[in-house]
Amino acid sequence: MNTITKDTNAKDKKVFPDGTIFYSYETANQIFDKIERKRFNISDIILLLLYSHSEKPIFGRILLMKEVFLSTKEVLNENEVQDAKYVPYYYGMYSFVVANTLNNLEFAGYIERRGKKNSKLEQFRITAKGKRYISEIYNSLPKELQKEFEEKRKGWDQLGYDGILRLVYQKYPKYKEKSRIKKRYKPIDWGRGIG
Repeated sequence: MNTITKDTNAKDKKVFPDGTIFYSYETANQIFDKIERKRFNISDIILLLLYSHSEKPIFGRILLMKEVFLSTKEVLNENEVQDAKYVPYYYGMYSFVVANTLNNLEFAGYIERRGKKNSKLEQFRITAKGKRYISEIYNSLPKELQKEFEEKRKGWDQLGYDGILRLVYQKYPKYKEKSRIKKRYKPIDWGRGIG
């Protein structure tokens, strides 16, 4: 923030008592042009996951949250994706950014939610509007990456609620420290390594 204020004239900005800074239109454009843009934002990741098997919904917010996390870590280059700001939470890693993005995508008509909210019965599906938007991005991906998205999504869905929690707790243990159910998912020791 200090570098931004040094680069602009005092007449081009106004600072309010709460610390909020308002810039002139020209200065705001200059600052915006300097911002590093990511190739994928969180809404793209959600829609790519749902589009990769559009005939099948993702069941439950926890499963979707973990699949977005794993897509960022294991399918896409983490540096090309908007930071979802995952934190350790009640059921492992949680992102308020992803939760908010889900609400925004539903409100905008890109996804639909069915079933009991905040339960394993809740379903997330991509709509026709969502498919029209994300199909261009999906088709621009290399065929290998499209196939990897499809295979990973299928595998994660097959793991289900318990399987995906076991997977993420095993691979990313720092996110289970605040979990209310971490004792259910103790690592398996096979003697030579962790399985």
